[in-house]
Amino acid sequence: MSETSTIVDPSIDAFILFIERHRQARHWSFAELARRGGLTQPEVSRVVHGIRMPTIRHVKGLATAFCGAPSGTAGEPVTFADWVAILLDMAESNRVSARTKTEVADG
Repeated sequence: MSETSTIVDPSIDAFILFIERHRQARHWSFAELARRGGLTQPEVSRVVHGIRMPTIRHVKGLATAFCGAPSGTAGEPVTFADWVAILLDMAESNRVSARTKTEVADG
């Protein structure tokens, strides 16, 4: 798979849409989100564009960034643990979906 191929569709993926909603609510660039989460801007960009599956490191970084700067958005997670739990559930759903698509294509 080339670096520019998407693994998930960023226009419908729940993880990406969730990240984007909260990033935009804070008026952050990818670079700002990355800086606040201890990640690199290219890492964040690849995850948000569906090119790279998020890892636990990405989830923890994103949770750190968002938890440290609440936006006041209704229903937003409050604690670091809440952010991690929600993001992990969505990321795992992506992995299962990608694995299922691969198995169907192969079999």
